[in-house]
Amino acid sequence: MRPTRTHRLLLGGTLDLALLAILAAVTVPMGLNFGGPLGLVVDLAACLAAALTLRWPRAAGAALGIILLIYVVVPYQFTEMGDYAALIVVLGTGIRSQRRTRAMLTAGYLTILAIRQFQLYQTGIQPILSTLAWAALFAVMWLIGSAIAAFDKAQEQARLAALAQQRLALARELHDTIARSLARVSRQIHDAAASGDPTELRSVAEQVSEAAGQLRWMLGALRDSDSEAELLTGAQSSLAGTVRDSVAQLQSHGFQVSTSIDGSLDDVPPEPGRVLSEIVQEATANVERHGATDRPCVLTVCIDANSVDLAFINEVRESGSPSGSARPLGLLGAAERLALVGGQLEARREGTHWITRVMIPIAART
Repeated sequence: MRPTRTHRLLLGGTLDLALLAILAAVTVPMGLNFGGPLGLVVDLAACLAAALTLRWPRAAGAALGIILLIYVVVPYQFTEMGDYAALIVVLGTGIRSQRRTRAMLTAGYLTILAIRQFQLYQTGIQPILSTLAWAALFAVMWLIGSAIAAFDKAQEQARLAALAQQRLALARELHDTIARSLARVSRQIHDAAASGDPTELRSVAEQVSEAAGQLRWMLGALRDSDSEAELLTGAQSSLAGTVRDSVAQLQSHGFQVSTSIDGSLDDVPPEPGRVLSEIVQEATANVERHGATDRPCVLTVCIDANSVDLAFINEVRESGSPSGSARPLGLLGAAERLALVGGQLEARREGTHWITRVMIPIAART
């Protein structure tokens, strides 16, 4: 996700340069009609110094301050349009969050301009009012610059959050496709090596081909921006079909699977149904990796008008559970998917049994 055009225009100084170009365009006719050649040169030099603050904020900002001092030390004969260049510098440094530089330049410019007002008006309340007017203008530029900087920061944070969500989605897809397929291939290779039956390698070759196809699809989706939505949401799956295929897959690997389904799987709305399908596939893969094939495995589903309660219960074979304290990536991805639809995941071991339970609301989605 690239920075927006507004982001590039603001931070790149396009706004500053546009304002300075307008100021310079106004300065030329005013200098020719009401000032003199020297005044016009000084005013344009002020605009140039303000423009250079984009590259050298402190050095060019100090140079602008020196130019403003010229208005103080020479007789009053200039149009003094260069004074307004200081306002644009304060705005620009605020937009780019150059807080310390902005504070230093603002204090310096305002001091010079205050001296200039007392030089021009000398007595009475007029110099005080004029100085307060300049202070108000600087305050407005300060606030506008800070507001734009805050807006830009919020946009950047939103962009980073979107990138983080894309990375999470990609990690889940990689786990649910490539990692899961490779784990199944590894298990079948070990089984083939243990049995000494070379014919089992044919099934391994098919699994490798499937994993390669999934990898090609993933790489194609990443290259094609139109596939972003598909990558983030995953393929639509029928919950009933996923449950049926998962039970058949476990039985083909020798697991004694019994099912108990209270309600109709077809009544589950598409969005929670897709999430449940992914979790059923993950739970099935975990049973294959860590379950005892000679012990019962139970899948229960309870569906009512308000929620779906789904649970896998299987016995863990000896040394079959993951070691270490880190939460498995598949369970982490399942919890993230459930959080998006208001569901909850419970995964725990009780004695020799592993229980994976999912509760997901569907009342507001029907």
